[in-house]
Amino acid sequence: MGWVNDKMKLVCSKCGREYPWSFTLQCKDCEGALLDVEYNLEKVHIPPSGPTGERFFDLLPLMKRESIIDGGEGNTPCVHAKELGKRFGLSNLYLKDETKNPTGSTKDRQGALPVAVFREMGVLEFVTSSTGNSSTAIARIVARFPDMKMHLFVGDEFLSRINVVGSPNLVVYWLKNGTFVDAHKAAAWYAQQTGITSARGIFFFGQREGLKTAYLEATDQIPKPIDVYIQAVSSGFGVYSTYRGAYDYLRLKKIPYMPRLVCVQEETCNPMVRAWDAGAEKITPEHIIPFPRGLSKSTLRGDPTLAYPYIRSVVLKTNGTMVTATQDEMREMRKVLYELEGIDACYTATMTVVAAQKLARAGWLKPDDVVMLNITGSDRKNAPYPDPDYVVEKARDGWEVTPYREGQDEGCLNRVMRVVRTALNLSTDVELDTETKLMGGGLALDSVAMLELVLSLEKEFDCKISPSDICSDNFATIGHVADYFRARLSSRMISA
Repeated sequence: MGWVNDKMKLVCSKCGREYPWSFTLQCKDCEGALLDVEYNLEKVHIPPSGPTGERFFDLLPLMKRESIIDGGEGNTPCVHAKELGKRFGLSNLYLKDETKNPTGSTKDRQGALPVAVFREMGVLEFVTSSTGNSSTAIARIVARFPDMKMHLFVGDEFLSRINVVGSPNLVVYWLKNGTFVDAHKAAAWYAQQTGITSARGIFFFGQREGLKTAYLEATDQIPKPIDVYIQAVSSGFGVYSTYRGAYDYLRLKKIPYMPRLVCVQEETCNPMVRAWDAGAEKITPEHIIPFPRGLSKSTLRGDPTLAYPYIRSVVLKTNGTMVTATQDEMREMRKVLYELEGIDACYTATMTVVAAQKLARAGWLKPDDVVMLNITGSDRKNAPYPDPDYVVEKARDGWEVTPYREGQDEGCLNRVMRVVRTALNLSTDVELDTETKLMGGGLALDSVAMLELVLSLEKEFDCKISPSDICSDNFATIGHVADYFRARLSSRMISA
C-alpha cells in the first residue's frame, strides 16, 4: 500500500498488515490488535526548536502542516535533580516537569493532536470518557471549534477534574453513582446507540502519538543518552508511545540505544504490576481491581486487559520493569520532591520518584545511570468545573440518560462524605477524600462512632446495613464505603 503523502502508513502492530489512512484503529485479522503509525524516516527532519506540533510534525500522524493546532503544550523544563539524586545515590537524575503545560498535565500533548487528526479525517463529533486530565486537555481545544461536539462521560468522583467551563460544544454525562470503568462502558454503549464516533482512547493513534514528545524533547535537554525512563501508568500508552518514539529516534541515529522503560502503579490499583510480578502474559481475573481507588486519581484503571500485552511487550523488549508505590511512600515523596526541587506535583507524578528510590535501593538503578522521571502533572486545585448536562445510571438493558437537575442530583461519594462529616461532627478544616481511613488509622472510629455512622448511612441511602457488611472490605476508607453503596444503588437501579 506504501507511504501516504510520502510520510506515513497505518500498520497492524501484530501482523504488519497495512491499512488505508483512515479512522481505523484495530486489525481485522488479529483479534483487534491495535494499528500503529509508521513513518518514512528518510523524510524526517526534526528542527532544533519550535512549537511541539511544528517541530515533530514529521513524526506525528497529520497529513498537512496547516492542520497543526498549537495548544501551547510542550517545551517543558527538564531539571537536573541534584538534591533528589543525592538522596537516592543517583548522579544523573532528571525530571521532565510536565506541570508547566497549559492544564498542568502531560495530557496536553494528547489534547491538540487528536482534535487535529479528527478534523483532517472529517470527524467533528465524538464520544469519550476520562478521569479528567485527557478530557480537560481535549475539551480545551475542542472549545475553539464551534463546528465540533464532544460527548464526555465521567464517573462520580471525577466531575470536579473536568476543568473546562462555558463551552457549548462540550456535553457532560455524569455517572453520579458510577466509577471510571462504568463511565467507559456507558460511553461505548452511547456511541453504539447513537452512531456517534467513539474516540476509543488508547486505541486511537491520534491520542497516543503526542505523548512521546515529552521523551523526544528530553533527549535534547539531557546532555547524556537516557538509560532509564520512568512513568506512572493507567493504560500505559504513554510508555508505549515513548517506546515508539525512542525506536524511531534509534533508527534515525539520534540516540545510541533504547532506554529501559519502567511503569509504576499505586498499591490500591496495580493490576499491571500484579500481572508482571506473576510473569503473566495477559491480565486474568485475579489481577483485576473491581473497584479501583487511590490517591492517584488519573490512574484508576482496574482492568487493563486490552492494554497490558502491549505494555508488557515494550517493557520486556527494553529490559525494563514494573513497580508498585505505596500510599505512604507517595505522600512522603510528594513532600520531598517539593522541598528539594520545588515541584508541586500530583500523587500520580510522585509515583515516579518512589520508583526511582526503590530501584536505586535495590541496585536495579546504578549510581551513574541517566534516569528520566516523567513528572506528569500537578493538581488543578479549586479549578472550576461544569455542571453536568445529563445524569447516567445503570438500567436493565443498558443505561438510562436523564437531564441533570441542579440541587437534586448528588454523587454517591459526596453523599458519603457529607454523612461522615455530619455523623462524626467534623469541622470543615478536616479534609476528607476517598483514602481517608475509617478503620485502623486516620479517623480510626471506635464502635460507638462506627454505629453512629452506620445508622446515618442507613438513613441517607434508605437501606439496612447487615452487621456482616461492616468490615474492612466495605468500611476501611471513605472510598470503600462509596463503592459499597455504588454497588447497592446499581443493583437497585437494574432491578427496578
